[in-house]
Amino acid sequence: SMENLSAPFSKGDAVPTPGTYVCVPCGFKRDYKTGDHFGECLSCLSGTPQGQHEEYVEGMEMWEPVEPVPQT
Repeated sequence: SMENLSAPFSKGDAVPTPGTYVCVPCGFKRDYKTGDHFGECLSCLSGTPQGQHEEYVEGMEMWEPVEPVPQT
């Protein structure tokens, strides 16, 4: 499968660039570093069966970088 290299990112995607990412459904921010994989949101639980935002329960594309990644 192709690596997802453009935001937003799903739970389980590899983190392409280190930095602070924001949960799209709720706005919770979390720092990730390269080599990490995106997880569920610790705030609204998106990416888990208990997620408060139904469309994100399975961890659909929910993480976006706070600082836009410069286009090369």
